[in-house]
Amino acid sequence: MLFFKNKYLIAGLLLYSCAILYLYFAFQQPPSDFLGPFIIVGIGFSLIAWLLTKHFERPAHKPSLKNETVLLLLLICWIIFYITYGSSLINQLLPKAWIENAQTSDIVIFLKKLLFFVAIPFIIYTILGFSLQDFGLKSTPVNLFSKKAVSIFIVLSIAGLAFQYYLGNGSKPVRDGQFSGSQLLTGLPLCFIYLFFDAGLIEEFFFRGLLQSRLSVLLKSCTGGIMISAVIFGLVHAPGLYLRGAESEGISEQLPLLFWASYTIAFMSVAGIFLGIIWNKTKNLWLVMAIHAALDLLPNFTEFAHTWKL
Repeated sequence: MLFFKNKYLIAGLLLYSCAILYLYFAFQQPPSDFLGPFIIVGIGFSLIAWLLTKHFERPAHKPSLKNETVLLLLLICWIIFYITYGSSLINQLLPKAWIENAQTSDIVIFLKKLLFFVAIPFIIYTILGFSLQDFGLKSTPVNLFSKKAVSIFIVLSIAGLAFQYYLGNGSKPVRDGQFSGSQLLTGLPLCFIYLFFDAGLIEEFFFRGLLQSRLSVLLKSCTGGIMISAVIFGLVHAPGLYLRGAESEGISEQLPLLFWASYTIAFMSVAGIFLGIIWNKTKNLWLVMAIHAALDLLPNFTEFAHTWKL
C-alpha cells in the first residue's frame, strides 16, 4: 500500500504513538482522549481537506537555496529562543505597567511574535529574492473571497467549530452558557479578527508559508514538508503552555514540559496536517489564516473576553 511506502507518514505515526503512550503510562491519560482528535481532526479533517482540493493544480515554489537547510535550522532556533528566553528578555526592557496591564500586555505579545515569527524571517527571505507572492500573500486578501476559497473555509470552519464546541476542553465555558447572547454576538467576531492575525498570520506565515514550503522543496516531498512542519507546529506550543498555563486547553494544574511536548504532538500537530494540505494545494495563506482562526475561536474566547472586558 502507498501509505506503508511513505517514510514520512510512518515516522509521523510512530512519533504520535510514542507521545500518546507516554501520556497514558506517565499521566494515566485515557486513550479515548486522543482517539477523538486523531480520528476527527487528524484523519477526518485531513480527508475533507484533500477531497476539497484534490483537483487543484499544486502551485510551484522557488527552488532551494544554497545552505537553505542551515538557514531553516537557524530560524527554528530563533523561534525557540523567543519562546524560551527572548520574550521575557524583551519584557525586561519595557515599562512594567505595560506588562502588568492585561490589554497592553496582549498587544505587546502580539507585536513580539510578529517580529520573531514574521518580520525577521520575511526580511531574510526577501533579501534572498522572495516576495509576498512566494508566501501566499498578495497586496490584498482578494483570493480569500474566491468561490473555491469560500467553500473550503465554510466547510472546514463549521467542522472545526463543531469539534471544538462539543469536544474541546477550552470551549467548556461557552458550552456551559457562561456568556450571554450579547457577549457572544459582539465578542466572537472580534475574537475571530484578533485570532486571524495573532494565530493565523503569525503561525501560518512561519509554519506553512515558509517552513512547510521550503521543507517540501528541500526534501523533494510535499508529504515530508507537511508532516515535519506539523510536528514542529505542535511542539512550539509546548513552552507557552508550560510557562504561562493552559487555560485555553481547559487544564489548570502545573505539568512538566515533557507532558506538554507529548500533548502538543497528540493534539495540535494533527491540526497542522490538514492545514498543511490546504496550503500545499492552494498556496493561499489568507485562507489558511481564516481556517486557523475559526478553529481557535472557541478555545480562546474566554481569555479574550476577560482580557478585553466584553
